[in-house]
Amino acid sequence: MVKTACAWLLAAAAMTAGAADVEVLSAGAAEVPFHAAASAWERASGHHVKAAFGPVGELRKRLDAGAAPDVVVVPSEAIGALAAAGKVDAATRRDLGVVSIGAAVRAGAPRPDISTPEALKRTLIDAKSVTYMDPTRGTSGKFFDESVLPKLGIRDEVRAKAILGQGGSVAEKVARGEAEIAFQQITELIPVKGVTVLGPLPDAVQKRTTYSAVLAKQPKHSAEARALLDYLASPAGRKPFLDAGFERPAS
Repeated sequence: MVKTACAWLLAAAAMTAGAADVEVLSAGAAEVPFHAAASAWERASGHHVKAAFGPVGELRKRLDAGAAPDVVVVPSEAIGALAAAGKVDAATRRDLGVVSIGAAVRAGAPRPDISTPEALKRTLIDAKSVTYMDPTRGTSGKFFDESVLPKLGIRDEVRAKAILGQGGSVAEKVARGEAEIAFQQITELIPVKGVTVLGPLPDAVQKRTTYSAVLAKQPKHSAEARALLDYLASPAGRKPFLDAGFERPAS
């Protein structure tokens, strides 16, 4: 661990005096801890990080439209397709953390039970409105819509009262009183003021997603981007992710 931290510091020290602007496209689930980790790296390296965040589907569209970042942060399951399309270098993958899907209600509202599939089903049936990410735009929304709801046997019923999110945290809709309960990755629920996070979905209907950082296929600032990747995968770089609700990756 110490050796890894030293490696990125030496790499940073060996760079030219001119500060580089390392551009990053990242999935929204990583936004809060990435900002904290990137800020620490900027102070140590003297370089700058310009990051943009959004649902994974939106990131793919931006890359297809010609966006040319240095680093991409996405669910690890998306890297193969991006590499095949010539957008990223899969060999540079660094796993940052693992995220579970959870639920949130408005602060002060009764806390419904989601501890078992049966309890979750009852909570969804009883809810007047539900919000989750548009399945065409976000990882959690796709899984919730195409796996969780069908397994519970209530897909059509919940879809009829669902308010789909287009970006950011769907818990904002709950905080504003637009929806009764939100389902998304826990790391996107935790930062929202005015909501209470109920916890993760039960294991039988859970999806744990590993988020990874990877170099773009032709980064403009290759050395600096590699140093950023090395830092993100170091104990210091991973700490903000663990503090924000990520679980430690297996690697």
